[in-house]
Amino acid sequence: MKKLVLSAAVLAIFTGGMTAAVTVAAPGTAIACPIGSQKSTDLARKLPQVKYRDHGRHVLALQLALRDEGYTYLKGTGNYADETLRAVKDYQRKHHIKASGIVGSKTWQALVGTKSKAFTGGTLEVVEAFSLNPGERNEEKLNTLYNMLQRIYPYLTEWAPVANTDPYVYGPDLQKMVRDFQKRAGIKASGIVGPKTVSAMNEAIAVAGHWGC
Repeated sequence: MKKLVLSAAVLAIFTGGMTAAVTVAAPGTAIACPIGSQKSTDLARKLPQVKYRDHGRHVLALQLALRDEGYTYLKGTGNYADETLRAVKDYQRKHHIKASGIVGSKTWQALVGTKSKAFTGGTLEVVEAFSLNPGERNEEKLNTLYNMLQRIYPYLTEWAPVANTDPYVYGPDLQKMVRDFQKRAGIKASGIVGPKTVSAMNEAIAVAGHWGC
């Protein structure tokens, strides 16, 4: 399995906290700075239409992307309710898109397609998925999971309990984060990390543009 992050980056989390920048990484390979000029139009083109009362991973990814556009009242619930509708319509008006609240190709291109591939990774495809079961000890898989979770709101600020336990055992505190993500992404909240969970995490990170520098 290809690693998404070097062990040193994870070790830095537990020895130096989360204030320092993490090594740039993307699905499968590291991305070097400078950012580059390639945009994420292909990625945006593959995103499905999202509308009011939808729920699940695509809504979650939309909400996290909109948070970065200043709509910080969105908490990434995975439910397209009134606050998300308000944010989408406002974003559409500001970008001269019909304020229908329906997130289609024009809205995705404005929100995601204009981002550099260095930030999105440029794809919804995970280079190599992995599975991780509660209690499992696997440094490589946990490095990957840490790297992904720390790029998804709100887990960046929730590392204190995990930092006080063995970082290379998939323990209860980390499982709690995964179950929370699964609920928001519309996946069975088992705490078991499988292809669906990894794919949904990658989508949330890519759409929000959190793979990059």
